[in-house]
Amino acid sequence: MKLQTIGACAIAVGIAAAFQPAVAQTAPAGSSVTVYGIMDAGVEYRTRNAADGKGMWRVNSGGLNTSRLGLRGSEDLGDGMKAVFNLEGEVNLDSGASGSALWGRYAYVGLEKKNLGTVMLGRNSTTVYDFVLPHDFMGYAPQYSYLTSTATVPATGFTSRVSNAVKYVGKFDAVTLGAHYGFGEVAGATGSNNAYGFGAAYAKGPVSAQLSFDEGRSGGTEAVPASTRNRSVVGSGSYDLGPAKLYAGLRATTRAPAAPSAANPHYRSDLWWLGASAPLSQAVTLYGGAYYENKRDTDSSPLMFAAKITYNLSKRTWLYAVAASAHSSSDDGAHVKTGVFRDQTPLASQQSGFGVGVQHRF
Repeated sequence: MKLQTIGACAIAVGIAAAFQPAVAQTAPAGSSVTVYGIMDAGVEYRTRNAADGKGMWRVNSGGLNTSRLGLRGSEDLGDGMKAVFNLEGEVNLDSGASGSALWGRYAYVGLEKKNLGTVMLGRNSTTVYDFVLPHDFMGYAPQYSYLTSTATVPATGFTSRVSNAVKYVGKFDAVTLGAHYGFGEVAGATGSNNAYGFGAAYAKGPVSAQLSFDEGRSGGTEAVPASTRNRSVVGSGSYDLGPAKLYAGLRATTRAPAAPSAANPHYRSDLWWLGASAPLSQAVTLYGGAYYENKRDTDSSPLMFAAKITYNLSKRTWLYAVAASAHSSSDDGAHVKTGVFRDQTPLASQQSGFGVGVQHRF
């Protein structure tokens, strides 16, 4: 009995000792943890949603921006240095399911030094994604923007997320510099399945501009290190006129498989976009423009017109309506299919869609 009592006391002391640092670290001076998210859902209709040309109604999660839930935090380490972390995952409000990974959007830890920048380790957004996002007039809507990935066959675009990454971001007055490298983690083939990118951005007054580079390699083994290379160079900018804001950019993409085939072709494409936004009142803002892609290795030249209007109910909640129409320049084969929605394979050379929804941020 005495041995059991002594053992229980030892366990209790051990538990208390283990939890003592944790309790002390829940809210130390100069540290913070924030729970945040975007909840976005709407009702949507799309034409030509099936091979027979029929349309479909649906409840759509992320009609304006991807629904997400995240944690971010920092701790002041003194001498201008901070420890930072971010965990963020996609939430599908229509079904309650999560994205492809629990923290598929962000999962990193890093150190930030005043006047030098931030270094992060883990899964992160790519440099080109960070820099070009402010110059998309549709705000990178999941289904109504061609910026990162064109809804065509074959799909074209740049990588928005990278795993196993080391990333740097530094802000120096009006200039921001960024770079990342994602390890392929293929033994004996360092250049296989890796990704990297870099860029520079400028923002001061009404002017914002950026130039960035992104490359990713998929596949490859130690025995056969060759892999498919996807490369994008993106230049974009915006100018605030006061009563309206203009957006424009060019994304030049090449895809070079180690062994091209009909199922895995080589292609080059240039995506141009031009748009504008204008506040109609203190609560209402209208956005609109067009995306045009010259797919130089096919007969297709997809063109999409897109627009959205938002009505702010508060600083964190607003109603919205979105609409778009996309079509290709010809209709003579699989590689001219195009659509509005990147979450589904295009089934025809023309597709339209519209939706209304509500978004809440916290």
